[in-house]
Amino acid sequence: MPMVEYNALMQGSAERVWSVLKQFGEIGQWHPAISASVIEDGQPDGMVGCIRRLTLQDGGILRERLMALDERNMLVSYRFEEAPLPLDNYVATVKLVPLTDQDTTVVQWLASFDTRDPDPHGLHAQSIRDLIVSGHENLQRHLALGHAR
Repeated sequence: MPMVEYNALMQGSAERVWSVLKQFGEIGQWHPAISASVIEDGQPDGMVGCIRRLTLQDGGILRERLMALDERNMLVSYRFEEAPLPLDNYVATVKLVPLTDQDTTVVQWLASFDTRDPDPHGLHAQSIRDLIVSGHENLQRHLALGHAR
């Protein structure tokens, strides 16, 4: 099972970063690969089990189920329900770690999945890493523009 880990610093307090990240249905506000996002069936955003439907920039549809939203530990975990990628059992977790006495946060991104076809060169893992890195960078830009609650 391939695994992608990406840990990086983000300017801003963990509380400020969390105020954006925990809005599960609003990822389209800051992730560059997503043109629109909505929580399906009128479910409350942040309710464990809710599904967000994402329209990708290329028109593809991705549906993700929220598995955990832990306010105390500033952690969100979700899995693919439907994806235009040849992956199964995709689970992602994002955790924030505040740095003591600093206006900086460590963001830990982790994704694991199975590939449907052999991937000897790790192209699927690289694609997932690229999505994570671009999301991280754009979340930082989003926060820098003052888009936090």
